[in-house]
Amino acid sequence: MKGNSLIFLVILVVVFYFLLILPQRRNQKKKAEMMKGLAPGAKIMTASGIYAEVAEIHDDIIVARVAEGVEVEMDSRAVVRVVSEATAVPAQGEHPLGAPDEYEEDEFDDSEEAFSEEDGEEDEQEVDEHLHEESHERRH
Repeated sequence: MKGNSLIFLVILVVVFYFLLILPQRRNQKKKAEMMKGLAPGAKIMTASGIYAEVAEIHDDIIVARVAEGVEVEMDSRAVVRVVSEATAVPAQGEHPLGAPDEYEEDEFDDSEEAFSEEDGEEDEQEVDEHLHEESHERRH
């Protein structure tokens, strides 16, 4: 009986090691490697989901630029992942995090006729009539 409980205890410790301790050590090594490669100009994501560019690194403090002229100091442990490695400094006037891809050109061409006040008044009247009709339909 004593031998069975000792074998069970050893198996439990081995399983505990492989399921909990080993993966945690791997994650710590990956995080340490990521932090060693972190340099000014790298784009990061913080634990709160904020994307920023690393401006400066001082020991465990990272100064991150979230927008032009807006820098925040954070603990290095707040960095969850490096989105892109440090690259060349952006040109003057260029956004440090790059232009958003979701922005598209305006649907309207500048060569169209100028918008007149009369057009705006007509549109407002149409909207008001439409809203009045919808509210009337809801009541009945």
